[in-house]
Parts: sequence; C-alpha cells; structure tokens
Amino acid sequence: MALSINKILIFLLMSSLIVVGCSGIERQTDKAVKVAELAFRDDKKQPNIEAGLIQVYLPEDFKVEEEHDNNLILKSDNQAYILFMNPNENEDSSVLFLAIKEQGDKYLVLHSFQTDDKFGFITIKELAEDKYELAVGIGGVKLTTETDKDQIKHDAKQMMEIVSSVPQK
Repeated sequence: MALSINKILIFLLMSSLIVVGCSGIERQTDKAVKVAELAFRDDKKQPNIEAGLIQVYLPEDFKVEEEHDNNLILKSDNQAYILFMNPNENEDSSVLFLAIKEQGDKYLVLHSFQTDDKFGFITIKELAEDKYELAVGIGGVKLTTETDKDQIKHDAKQMMEIVSSVPQK
C-alpha cells in the first residue's frame, strides 16, 4: 500500500511541475502580446537612422550589422534581429501575417491587431527548450529574433517600437 501512495505522490508532483512549466511560458506570451499591442497603438518613435532603403528608429544598444535594400540585420548585445520590409505594402496590409499563417507551423502565439489605418501582429514559436522565435510586424514590415522565455515581453515591446517607426507607403 505504501508503494502505491509513493507512486501517486510522485505522479502528482511531476504533473504539477509540468503544469507550472507550461503556465510560465503561457504567462510570458500573454504579457508579450499585451505589450506588443500597446506599443502598436502608441505614438510612433521617429526614425533615427537610415540604412539601405529603410528609415528606422533603433534604441541606443542596437546597431546595424548588415544592410540590404529591403532588410537589415541588427544586433543588440549578442542577439541578432532581422528586419524585413516589403516596399509594395502599406501599414494596413495583412500580407506578411497571412503568409506566416499559411506556412502551417505550430505557433504558441499567432495574434493580430488592427486600427482603421494599420494592421499589426505578433507570432511566437518554440524552437527548443527555452528558445523561442519572436516576430512582430506592421503592414509590410516584420522584425524577427530568437529569444528566451524571460526576454519575450521586453523584446516584443522594443521590437514593435522599432517596426512602428518604419515609414510605409
């Protein structure tokens, strides 16, 4: 009888650890969606650099590693970001979001927001244990990075501020 009780206790302990672990990322992704939407609806930051054909606001700790006509490789500390711009799309375009949606990948978050004149989105996909692909976008501009659970909220806010600063048609 004691062996059965021990097995039950171990099972309950393991189950609770799994639930706590899962709820941790869920809580972080919920926070990331909220801060991304707030930054989406907030006043735009003004571009402070021009690289390639892109004008963009970059926080102080960001630098341009590579520039091409329609995309930039950005770096902050040891974290890389890819900024992509489709110059044929407006701020109210949902083309990038729909393309992501059609890929059929399994996302933890695939969420969009909209105002009268612009369309935004956030996606979060698990890559490996505690590593996530985070992408935010507005219209024809998308910014993507690889991050960890504890940084998702911070990165989502900062990335949406960057994306919202890029002038579009």
